[in-house]
Amino acid sequence: MTAFMPASATDLEKVFQMGIAAYQKGDYEQATSLFVRLTKMGSRTYYTKANLGLVRVYIAQKQWTKAKALCQRIIQTTSMPAARKWSELALININRQIDRQLAIQMATSDDASKPECSSCELKSGFQPIASDSQAVNSNSSAVEGAVGPTSSTKMPPSPLDETIEPTVSSATVVEAPNVEAPNAETPNRVSMFHYAYLNNEIMQEVDQTEVTGELNPTKDCLWIYAGRLDKGRSLGRIKQSQLWIAQLGSAIALYFLLRFLIHRAAALLNSCLSFLDERLPFGVWQLPDLFEEITWPLLIVLFAITIASPWLWDLYLRCYADSQPLLVSQLRTYSPEAARLISQYCRQRRWKLPRLWKLPTTIPLIFSYGWLPRNARLVVSDGLLSTLEKDELATLFAYELSHWKSGHWPLLTVHALLLQILHQTYWQLALWGNKRGLLLRWVAGTIANVSYALFWLVRVPGLWLARVRTYYGDRFATEITGNPNGLIRALTKLSFGLADAIEQQGYTPSWIESLSLLMPVCADLFRQHLYGHLPLADLFAWDTKNPLRNWMGFLNSQPPLGDRLCTLTAYAKHWKLTPEISFDNSYRKRHALSKQAWKRLFKQGTPYCGLVLGLVTGIVLWGIGAIAYALKWPVLDWMYQDTGLFQCCLLIGTGVGILLRINRFFPDLPSSRELSSIASGHSSAGCSLSSHPVSNWISHPKLLPIDSLPVRLTGTLRSRPGLANWLGQDLCIQTSCGLVKLHFFSSIGPLGNLLNRPKSFWMTKGESVQVTGWFRRGIQPWVDIHQIRLSNNRMLQAAHPIYSLLLATTTTGLGLWLLLQGH
Repeated sequence: MTAFMPASATDLEKVFQMGIAAYQKGDYEQATSLFVRLTKMGSRTYYTKANLGLVRVYIAQKQWTKAKALCQRIIQTTSMPAARKWSELALININRQIDRQLAIQMATSDDASKPECSSCELKSGFQPIASDSQAVNSNSSAVEGAVGPTSSTKMPPSPLDETIEPTVSSATVVEAPNVEAPNAETPNRVSMFHYAYLNNEIMQEVDQTEVTGELNPTKDCLWIYAGRLDKGRSLGRIKQSQLWIAQLGSAIALYFLLRFLIHRAAALLNSCLSFLDERLPFGVWQLPDLFEEITWPLLIVLFAITIASPWLWDLYLRCYADSQPLLVSQLRTYSPEAARLISQYCRQRRWKLPRLWKLPTTIPLIFSYGWLPRNARLVVSDGLLSTLEKDELATLFAYELSHWKSGHWPLLTVHALLLQILHQTYWQLALWGNKRGLLLRWVAGTIANVSYALFWLVRVPGLWLARVRTYYGDRFATEITGNPNGLIRALTKLSFGLADAIEQQGYTPSWIESLSLLMPVCADLFRQHLYGHLPLADLFAWDTKNPLRNWMGFLNSQPPLGDRLCTLTAYAKHWKLTPEISFDNSYRKRHALSKQAWKRLFKQGTPYCGLVLGLVTGIVLWGIGAIAYALKWPVLDWMYQDTGLFQCCLLIGTGVGILLRINRFFPDLPSSRELSSIASGHSSAGCSLSSHPVSNWISHPKLLPIDSLPVRLTGTLRSRPGLANWLGQDLCIQTSCGLVKLHFFSSIGPLGNLLNRPKSFWMTKGESVQVTGWFRRGIQPWVDIHQIRLSNNRMLQAAHPIYSLLLATTTTGLGLWLLLQGH
């Protein structure tokens, strides 16, 4: 009976590690014994992991019948979707291998009397196998990874450090692992043992989209779980001037933006009240003059919010997220290193242990808030704890610790709290309004979407600071853990996990969007589906090679992920560690922009260049007017006193910039036959995901949004429910290659979706559609819609070029009108 008693996690892991070691050494008899023993130790998770290990052993021993039977049993009994999916795909190739052997045997018996034709091609389509070492098809790299080493293969001391994860996240479409005979000369091996779902019992759906193309992963496409230092080590001193400048700039910008919004809101409200006062038989009270000068009141309120922010966050998380305390002892069960790191780091600095919160959601989240280390709070979710490896969790905890002594931490804590208020107002009102009648729905929808517009505007001052602090946090986390490779994997898996949550939800969950300033990374929707299909260095080629990558991300809360991973790779090389991703050495070389790069930047940002040019022109004219005013020249001194002239220059510059970019941004689309397309349920036979044009565009290092690549996508529309998507905030199409962001504009912009609601796209949610438009490669790829064809052949026509033309005409015309009025 004792053999069937539940064992401790340590005992289970120990037996599991012994089984892996035996398997890697080619001691299949010992591996079989250990895995069988593990199936009887009372853990459902390790039962599945042991059975998958046995399948590997049987495949390596060419015991196809046993491997087939065990795969069938896993499919019937396991509750883990990922394990079931892998077993189904493996079973297909096992059956293919059995059929191949039968065909070879039949061909051999038929041709026994014809030795001269023994090398001829069989009519069955199969080729004779001369020896075990030759039993390798065109997918040899996948074969070698799926089977593992033979007994003659030399293994490194730590097998887990050299194993490679053969699958991607649960939502990623993967090809079945090839199950042919092992190749003893292959130095790199793929292991199923590090797969995230096999280390926990989290239940998520697997994307059932079928991809008929071959998956041919190599060692550069998958994680190699490279090594680390035994303990942290300093990387030397680094200047923090950029961080201090970003802190100061963000604080000033946030203050003046809030002040401006309060002034505008008060003026608008007073105008409405004055209008009512003139038309009603009784007097209407108006806002006092107190709102005209709010400098000190606003500073006092912001200071009070800063002091109370940790407790306000606690209250908010308890009310809206059902947060639960997480003890350090409980954290130790997920990651002993993370628990030890927090305890030692706080004890060495005589800090009070931070309060840990756990959010009961499958979305992987981690962030911290507070204004001093003694009132720090660190928040993690169940989704994060169940997704990452133990050392990877420790690196993310170290990343959060890096913020606690910096001045940007209380600033972003308050900033993010204000954003939470705005975003929750939008989200809760939208959900509430979806269940109400027409009048209440319109009222709720209007307030909700105004709140969302304010959320988008208020987050802008914190974007630069949020981007800058990531590099300092990455460096600090690397120094105190000595594990840059673990942080590389953690950041990438977290990004993929967020993308998977969006894909399963069908839209961006409110937590992911509202916490963007505090999260370590943002979701990477498309790239997670290319993991395992492309070398990792190519997967992040745009982030590391494009000279304008940082310019393209000025409205993003995170810098390009590949750029951060490349920096971490440099840290690993500095310590003589094998890097997790083999970036080329030239990736880290930063040069001044070339003349060609400046030209492309100007073409991409023509409206912004026009705005800057208008600003400079306005300042110059204002300066000339000031000189004329001092010298009493009445011909020119009006430029000093006329504020409309300054506004006129800004409007005309922006309008002309938009006008100059329209033709380049919206070129004529080719005929439908020439468009690159993505089918929803399948891809063309023989065409792998990695060779698809859109996949190539993702990894192309030189593309910019201005390149405007024509594309046609077929799939299912996904969007936020009802009022939450009135302005088209979150529209996507689900294709076989993943979730692709869509931008839809009517001729009068997002407001046109409200005026044309019966035909608007958000009412087609869940329909199978065909979308044509322009693919744009930025930090997050998207498609500007030209046309949507619904399943009943109805057409929804977007008008982004017309909207841009109207916008350019309106701004230019308004500028000229101000100029004439002022003069």
